[in-house]
Amino acid sequence: MKSNDRLTSRAGFTLIELLVAMAISLIVLFAVLQLFESSQKSYVVQEEVAETQQNVRIAKMFLERDIRMAGAGITNSTAPGATSFSYGGLVLDPFEFENNVDGSAGEAASIPNIVAGTDLLVVRYFNYDPADGGTGAAPSCEDLPALTLAASMPDTATVADVLEDITSGTGWDGDCYHNGDTYAQPQPGMPFIVTSPDGLQSAVLFHTSTLPNSDRIGNAPNFEFGDITYPNKLLNTFPDGSTIKFFAADGVYTALYYIENQSGIPCLVRDIGGGGQVIAEYIEDLQLSFGLDTTGDGAIDTTVNSADLNAASAEPIEDVRTVTLNLVGRSPHSHQNFSGQRPALEDHAAGAADGFRRRQLSVTIKVRNLGL
Repeated sequence: MKSNDRLTSRAGFTLIELLVAMAISLIVLFAVLQLFESSQKSYVVQEEVAETQQNVRIAKMFLERDIRMAGAGITNSTAPGATSFSYGGLVLDPFEFENNVDGSAGEAASIPNIVAGTDLLVVRYFNYDPADGGTGAAPSCEDLPALTLAASMPDTATVADVLEDITSGTGWDGDCYHNGDTYAQPQPGMPFIVTSPDGLQSAVLFHTSTLPNSDRIGNAPNFEFGDITYPNKLLNTFPDGSTIKFFAADGVYTALYYIENQSGIPCLVRDIGGGGQVIAEYIEDLQLSFGLDTTGDGAIDTTVNSADLNAASAEPIEDVRTVTLNLVGRSPHSHQNFSGQRPALEDHAAGAADGFRRRQLSVTIKVRNLGL
């Protein structure tokens, strides 16, 4: 009896029980793996969406900065009704816009991998750096204290009132060193930048004279600088409290923006001389429209978004007041079980369905330096 008891107490798992346990374990393991795979895919998607958003923001930052500066120091140098002027043998326009490029003409013709249907933009303005340091006893002119416009003279006056006494105790009655030359300060011919109190309006003008023992600075019309005649008489159009500082011209800044296919990756490219440089990857569309005030009443009455804008176009470039910038970025990889397409923008039709996720950004930029 005892021997039989020992035999019956050795009971274990049957084959069926083992199979059931293994099946349950496999189901649980499969569920865990499915959850892990889903989490991993979600993580990858979120990372790529974040990267796409960042690429679009970077593209917008570069474009917005240059568009806002377009025409600085250029439009103040154009004759009434003109859209461009000559500087160093170059014809300069604040903007050149090629709509819906196909690579057959204009700037786009020299870019072999430009993405058809996108827009191309050229932005120009004068770049100004502070004057170089002083030599010996003469300080740098850019270190002189800023003048403050009193705005008490009519717009047509050739002199402007300032709040400071420019000939005693402020450094304005001594010599200063500017762009390689020492001047008996203040000296006619030095360029200065005038900026409104809110910072939204600025212009580069030329100092033409200073009245002795007074608080007035000269800003006569038609100042000649090299082979250019500047209208120049704009100082009194600025509001009370505007500041005046001297600067040295560093040259003409020209930026060419376009979308290029680089090894299968659509990229926003900027060329400021010496070849294009990638600003942001996976930017597949750039579309622009221009708001123009053709009547001079301060209101946008014309929009250009489906035609080129340049010196030969029907719409005068100096009438541009706003630029609407549209950018589309896509994810680096196509995603399974997802269907999307490049959206229609301006006059560019939507793309075919695919698995890429996209982010679109649209911003309207007020051009600071046109229509002063």
